[in-house]
Amino acid sequence: MNAEEFLRRYESGERDFSKVVLKGLQLNHLDLSDINLNQAWLESTCLMGTNLSSANISDANLRFCYLGSANLTNANLSNSQIEATNFNESNLTNTDLTKTFLCDSSLVRANLTSATIQKCNLAGSFCRQTIFKNANWDWNYTDVIFHETILPNGDIESYNYHPSEAVESLQKRYDSGERTFTLEHPLDLTGIRLSGSVLHSSWLTDSELRYADLRNCNFESSRIQTSFFDFADLSGAVFKEAGLADNSFIAVNLSDASFEEAYMKDDDHRCCFDGAIFCRTIMQDGSNRNNGC
Repeated sequence: MNAEEFLRRYESGERDFSKVVLKGLQLNHLDLSDINLNQAWLESTCLMGTNLSSANISDANLRFCYLGSANLTNANLSNSQIEATNFNESNLTNTDLTKTFLCDSSLVRANLTSATIQKCNLAGSFCRQTIFKNANWDWNYTDVIFHETILPNGDIESYNYHPSEAVESLQKRYDSGERTFTLEHPLDLTGIRLSGSVLHSSWLTDSELRYADLRNCNFESSRIQTSFFDFADLSGAVFKEAGLADNSFIAVNLSDASFEEAYMKDDDHRCCFDGAIFCRTIMQDGSNRNNGC
């Protein structure tokens, strides 16, 4: 089903979209409250800022989706299979995640206050400054990455987060006010916060920048290959004249980013942008890509 048909049916009053298949759709900033997506299949679909309050998304499959800043209060996501999906800054208050498989996903600054998290599998997911206050859970979070996360009892936890020496050193320099860095390969910068930094002319190979806060960073003229930016926030980032090859940008936010005159390798060495958000994104030829707005 394409976006036009989906919206036409919803606007005409239809709410039951059980078992629907939605692939590559842009459904941002809409009011889809009370929708029934039971047993639906959503892949590479963007619901940024969309109101899904009281939605039934149970027994569904979500893969490479973007639900950043979405309103999922009182939604039912029980028994769903959710993989590599971005819930950054989304509101999941009172959401039902019973027996939900929510793996390898990003929940940075998401609000799960009073959510039901019974027998939920969050293995491989990243929770930075995530709020679980008063949540009802009984699961083992040994495979979840917590960083400055508020637990149900109000404690602040950083669990399974072991920043590399490079992260600790760069973070201290950044926190002290430094904003210009030269990065050299290889580095593990998982979860680092460097928003607004100048990183141009860096040379990164086989590096990890997953879940990093790289908003408005300047990578101009950098050479970056076989590195991972999955789930990073790269909104406003500049890759002008950068050389990019074999990098992974899965589910990253590229709103207002610029790849003007960037050199991207041929099909044998192309970058992966599955689930990435393109909105006012300037591409190599100077054109704007807006399919994620």
